[in-house]
Amino acid sequence: MSRASAHERTQRVNMALDLLKKKISPKEVVSSLEVKFDLSARQAYRYLQQAQRTTKPLALPEPKAVFTVKLPTSLIGRVRQIARRRRQPISDLVTQALKYWLTKSKAHG
Repeated sequence: MSRASAHERTQRVNMALDLLKKKISPKEVVSSLEVKFDLSARQAYRYLQQAQRTTKPLALPEPKAVFTVKLPTSLIGRVRQIARRRRQPISDLVTQALKYWLTKSKAHG
């Protein structure tokens, strides 16, 4: 079984929050999450717990897709090293760098 994406996790927490706001019991929220998303009781309960700590719906992150590019091995090594040092996924680091570059290039060109 694969891990839930950030988009899926957000949807599940938001559904739990919505059900709680409708005064549905925590036990029924867990059952609803199990059925709707084909989750175990333990997984559903974790989403319930997160929803109980949340006051407003979470913003849905933009879905991600795989994008393959060829880069020099030395550059790949540097990117991995920086991501490790910052304790963040490589994709997050590259996303930040590309957004920064796109913003700068739009301003200058």
